Formats: sequence, C-alpha cells, structure tokens
Amino acid sequence: MSDIKLFTFRGVPVTLSLWFFLLLPMVGFQFDVFFSAFIAILIHEMAHTFMAQHLGYGAYSINIGFFAGQAQVDSNMHTRDNIKVVAAGPLSNLILAIVGLVLGVEVFFTVNLFLFIFNILPIYPMDGGHICKDLLMLNMKNRRKAFELSMTISLVTSVFLLIVGFLIGSITISIFACIFGYYSLKELGYIKS
Repeated sequence: MSDIKLFTFRGVPVTLSLWFFLLLPMVGFQFDVFFSAFIAILIHEMAHTFMAQHLGYGAYSINIGFFAGQAQVDSNMHTRDNIKVVAAGPLSNLILAIVGLVLGVEVFFTVNLFLFIFNILPIYPMDGGHICKDLLMLNMKNRRKAFELSMTISLVTSVFLLIVGFLIGSITISIFACIFGYYSLKELGYIKS
C-alpha cells in the first residue's frame, strides 16, 4: 500500500501510510479520537526528528503508519544522545496532554496521556524499552548483561501488560502485549528467525 506525502519538516519528508486509516473503524469511527491520534503520533515523530537534528545527527523520513509512526534518524549516535532523541517523543505527548487538559479538550488529553504512558513503559521496541536498554548499557560494565537485563524487563512488563489487557477486557492491549513479548523473547535468543 502506497504512502501519501503530507509535507516536509526541517528538510525531512513526512508521509502517511494508508494503513493508518484502519484505526478509524477500530475507534468506532470517532473522528475526534482518530484526528487526535494522528496529531499525537505526528508530533511525537517530529519531536524525535527535531531532537536528532538539534544534536547534530541526520534525519531522513517520518512515516505515520498503523497504530504507530517512525522517524528514521541516524542509528550511529552516542548512547546519551540516543536517550535524548528517544525521550523527545513521549515527552511531546506529555506536553500535548497538558495542553489538552488546560484547553479542556478531553479526547486530545486522553489520547496523548495514553500514548505517553504506553510509550514510556520499558517494553522493547517501544521508546521506553530503548531508554531502559540505553540507561543500563551506560551504567553497567558488561554490555551483554545490560542488554539481556533490559530484554528481561521488557518481557516481564509485556506479561504484566497482557494480564492487564485480560483483566480490563482489552483485546488490543492483549495483542500488543503478545507482540512485545515475542520481540523480547526473540532478542533474548529464545525464538529464532
């Protein structure tokens, strides 16, 4: 499925995947939720891009896809800088949640607060999982053990999220928890490609 070019941000092309529109029936055709999610994900990815460029790294594209976005930036950056680039996304959602709260836009507040909390969880490959891995690698001498510990934390958090999904009756959260658990097990070497 082809992508639609929306605009250019600081020299970086921003595209929208048609897969993103699958979110519309999933939210019961609530256009306010759909539009809030689009804005929240777009600004989240623009924040990653802005921070990467601010720190002197290259940024190449932003794509808004199904349930997520992706900012393609230099992968070869110092761990401390990577933490800043990764943290910029969830921080932008926290700021947007506060704006939604102040303006009394409940849907916008809720969507951004959800994205902030969801992204900051120490689950790989979410932003919080990357931050957890990088912080452990900065503070532990054995990088392999740091990586394994971060993936174990990711796996445990995924199992916890799966339990929460079942308890609140959310199929979506349960599915995502299974996907995250799969990624963690794969990174730990328990699942071979």
